[in-house]
Amino acid sequence: MVAVALLMPPLLLCLVLALGRYEECLLKSGSAEQPRQGLPGRPLRVVPDQPSYEPAPVPGEGRQAA
Repeated sequence: MVAVALLMPPLLLCLVLALGRYEECLLKSGSAEQPRQGLPGRPLRVVPDQPSYEPAPVPGEGRQAA
């Protein structure tokens, strides 16, 4: 039980690092052929820009009381 507790964190760390290197390898393999700007026909942003919302002016709010 103690051996498992001592070996599990380093093994999990090695697994995470190996998956990170695998992901980098996958991303680098396609970058030589196409620019990193994205694939054609796909948006570059996950969420498109929302139109700016400007509230309508409230009547009488811009005037100063005399």
